Amino acid sequence: MIEKAKIIVLTPVKNEDWILEQFLEVTSLFADCIIIADQQSTDNSRVICSKFPKVHLINNNNDGFCEDARQVLLIETARKIFPQEKRILLGLDSDELISADSLLFKQTWDTIRELEPGTSLYFERSDLLNDKKKCIRGNSHESYYPIGYVDDGNSHKPTMIHSRRVPHNPAGKDMYIDDIKIVHFIFSRMKVSYSKMRYYAVLENVKKTSGFYIRRYAYNPTKLNFNMNRIENTPQEWLAGWENRNINLKVFKEPKFSYQDFEVLKYFKEYGYSKFHVDNIWDFDWEACWYAAHKSGREVPEWPIKKPNKVVSTMLRVIDNLYVLSRRLRFIQSN
Repeated sequence: MIEKAKIIVLTPVKNEDWILEQFLEVTSLFADCIIIADQQSTDNSRVICSKFPKVHLINNNNDGFCEDARQVLLIETARKIFPQEKRILLGLDSDELISADSLLFKQTWDTIRELEPGTSLYFERSDLLNDKKKCIRGNSHESYYPIGYVDDGNSHKPTMIHSRRVPHNPAGKDMYIDDIKIVHFIFSRMKVSYSKMRYYAVLENVKKTSGFYIRRYAYNPTKLNFNMNRIENTPQEWLAGWENRNINLKVFKEPKFSYQDFEVLKYFKEYGYSKFHVDNIWDFDWEACWYAAHKSGREVPEWPIKKPNKVVSTMLRVIDNLYVLSRRLRFIQSN
């Protein structure tokens, strides 16, 4: 009897207890093993992991942002745990759950387990808007994400930020999985979503991985207005099955400040404020964040917070408005 391939989910975690239990409840239904790389969480993330038998918890001891290192850590751990077995690697964040109806497609899961090593698996990942009644979907296979990989031992070559999560074999096949959907809860907590956008803008600046326009617009919340043709009603079957299993996906509490906000303060302290004056991060109460960080004994930059001057702010608003207008005109022309 041929042993089936192991489905191994690779997930980085840092203070994700707001959704981690739901993620592990859902993921335990299809995965053979869930490897969690916890990066010094200070919430209940580690306690939640201990409740699930399929979870293999490891430590990510990096202090700062380390997307590339944590991916390598997760992949190498999977290979050490299952050195001889055929492995299907799935890179999922804790706010990415498969849709409830995905479990119904047994034949699709069986097909995935039988694919040749070196095959990349592409899935549709849709972003739920904060009321969960609407979602942002891609228009074609071009918008699918390479989340899975039939492991052949090929080395992973990650980039510093927004990296592909699993290895890639240029000689391998690409398989687009239509039946299994990934539901992304990024906008279930809008304040935290905006915190992440500001944080990534700062990271892109510091790591020099993108220019001014990308940093300013890729993380602009108004981007939701650019591709209205992609906003659709959320298919009921995506979530109803989880509700029937008493998995609560309805209400997620928002913290006043997220850890990403405090991380930005560290970059202010290290590089000064002016380095980030052209980035789209200043529609936020950094003074209140500073006081909260100071009160809790965190690292804080010098006081007062030095925001962009009025001339710079006015110039950037004009540029932003022109950019938004140009995007909308292109959208109208293309439709």
